[in-house]
Amino acid sequence: MEIEKQAIDSILHAFDLSLSGYHTESIISQLNASESTFEIPRSDSFFIHCLAVSEKIAKQTNGSFDPTVLPLIALWGFLKNTEKIPSQRQIDSTLAFIGFNNTKLWRLEENKQGHAFIKKDARLKLDFNAIAQGYSVDVIADYLRKKGCEDFYVEIGGELVVSGSNSEGTAWRIGVDKPVSSNDGKDSRVISAVLSVQNKGIATSGNYRKFYKKGGKIYAHTLHPKTGRPAENELLSATVVAENAAEADGMATAFMVMGLKESKQFLASHQEYEAFFIFTEKENEISSFATKGMNKMLEK
Repeated sequence: MEIEKQAIDSILHAFDLSLSGYHTESIISQLNASESTFEIPRSDSFFIHCLAVSEKIAKQTNGSFDPTVLPLIALWGFLKNTEKIPSQRQIDSTLAFIGFNNTKLWRLEENKQGHAFIKKDARLKLDFNAIAQGYSVDVIADYLRKKGCEDFYVEIGGELVVSGSNSEGTAWRIGVDKPVSSNDGKDSRVISAVLSVQNKGIATSGNYRKFYKKGGKIYAHTLHPKTGRPAENELLSATVVAENAAEADGMATAFMVMGLKESKQFLASHQEYEAFFIFTEKENEISSFATKGMNKMLEK
């Protein structure tokens, strides 16, 4: 069976035209630039699905996952690597229009053209970076399935979907990075654990690669949607296995915001997700935790 690179490139190009915040003409960029109502064309097959999955995770996690944090990301300088630390007044002012679960900020209506995204506050802006990469992997995986592929491994930017078996006829072996800082520009990737996985989506989120240091303090890129500040807890990385990569991607980000204790409590009542956490204990010792299902995937 032959899969043409051009076909994959075409799908990813259409995906970017919908959900890439770096593409000035994308649907999400145009929506962010609009002041009130933005029409999402029926021909767009990606935006509404991504919005729906985002809404599901935002509600499940009580807002720990929140695609409206783009203004906060800009405020902290993570968009342009300006490394600026905002005042509490600036943070509080920005939090006034942050909140994906806040019905006072937006709503979606279906119409003949497709859907209308109604911004009740013009300052509201969406950022799907914490879920879109995983979703893009799902899109390519779906394409391969439609072409009759059963055994495959799709990876984009570290998010994965694996199906069937590898070339040796066994489960796919997925390495989980040891949380080692690489801000020194050196390749310091070390494998902490190996998972044996079949027919799942996998994603890892961590603060050890994206941060800046100012005044002797580290400011991580994962922002807490409720405090407006970088999330501070013992988690160094969260690896999630789910039915699809979009949900794995979004949940990994949510866990980094929630921290170890709250994430464990969440997982106890949401067994559709399996997770592997790497975290710091007292005296900065590094430890790990795996859900029951994830333990079965870990190679001993």
